[in-house]
Amino acid sequence: MNYTRVARLVDGVLAFSLIDDHGNAVQAFDIFVDCILREGLRLKTVETYSNHVASFLDFLTQAQVFGWPCSEVQMIDAIKKYLPARMAGGSADGKFNLISRQVLGQSKLTKASAKSHAAAINKFLFESDQYALHVRQIESWEVGASEKAPKQLFGANIRRRSKIEVSRIYQSSMMINVMKYHPIITAEKALIVRGKDNSNNLNKDFPPEYISWLLDNATCARDEALWALQAGTGLRSHEALLLEMGQIDFDNRTVAAVDPHNRRYASQLPTSYFKRWKGRALSETYFIPLLRDRFFNALERYFRTEYKPRVNDAIVFQLLKDDQKPYFEVSDKSRIQSFRRACLRVQNRIAEGAADLTSFTPHSLRHFYGTYMLNYAPVGPDSFGLRPVEVQRLMGHQNLETTMKYARQDKLALDAKLMFMNMHAMNGAPEADQLVKWIADKYSYHAERLNKSISARLEQDDQLDG
Repeated sequence: MNYTRVARLVDGVLAFSLIDDHGNAVQAFDIFVDCILREGLRLKTVETYSNHVASFLDFLTQAQVFGWPCSEVQMIDAIKKYLPARMAGGSADGKFNLISRQVLGQSKLTKASAKSHAAAINKFLFESDQYALHVRQIESWEVGASEKAPKQLFGANIRRRSKIEVSRIYQSSMMINVMKYHPIITAEKALIVRGKDNSNNLNKDFPPEYISWLLDNATCARDEALWALQAGTGLRSHEALLLEMGQIDFDNRTVAAVDPHNRRYASQLPTSYFKRWKGRALSETYFIPLLRDRFFNALERYFRTEYKPRVNDAIVFQLLKDDQKPYFEVSDKSRIQSFRRACLRVQNRIAEGAADLTSFTPHSLRHFYGTYMLNYAPVGPDSFGLRPVEVQRLMGHQNLETTMKYARQDKLALDAKLMFMNMHAMNGAPEADQLVKWIADKYSYHAERLNKSISARLEQDDQLDG
């Protein structure tokens, strides 16, 4: 509301500046963007952090503590109240809540998204703090120099500043004014989002019994192929969206994930090709066989009925309208909505209460892959699941810790192992028979649940054929 975004290039990277009503760029914002670009953060992270801080500054300006004369207490109070205001309900009252929700129309944040905002804002405050220290050091040098200079030389330059100049000074030296006497405030995190996330960290993987249902309910061959690729190989969304023709081996039915920086003519590719790439330790993938067949069948239909070749563009997945631009240029929100509409169609066709599929996103397919490979992938007679380090290799992670966030140990398998440990400790005591029965019953329950899902799907297919 209080600023206009104007595109600018920073070392060849497209960023943006905030321009106030007087036509001046917000120096504090530009300094922050320049800093995070120099750090080498991923371009998508730079974009996300820039958007978060822009909203934050819009809020502070509306609260009259940024670009306005204010006390340190007022500034810190507004900073501390920003995220609570963004997370408050629509009926919440209070000055800052009204500014955020009613005046600025800022959307409500979940605790998970608020943490991303907090990370960006804390970094902005830290960089502002460092800049404040630097400026004060320069001021001390200038004062030292001025004491040795003729007084009339400096006295001649004293004049009254205009309102526009004063406003710009307040913006540029935001944290200098606030932290002038206490610059250590950002030595630790200024904003912390407390409490539990709304999402369940243990159940982010898409339920395996509904993978086929999901693919059946894709409205186009492109989406079916894309989702089968993500579920079957565990590729990140943008690794799949950046897939090029040369990465598909049609003869051997394999797919490789290739860093866009290492591709031929990479220097000629637009920046958007790189902005979401997180990097993989290895390019190889393992394709779950059933999903591999589903992918190649859907891909064939996609090429035959939906895909249109573009000059000098080997990207596989396209938008199915307008100029057939690469699908990765479409907003995340649009792709997630398409996925959730398919989930909703599945939800409407399964038994009530069988599962809740409404909160899943395409990223849940990567979680499914990790969980499946760790717990269920058949690796030998009566043997299931790869070792964590093997799953790490297939998911392309540098660190095993990252892999385990995706490839969670299935509680059923863990329970079974613990029970067998107890049985062994009791040396076959009579109670062991009951433990074996408990494990068998538990596995039977889950097997029955999965088989019911398969039967229901086959029954629906028969009804459609009829």
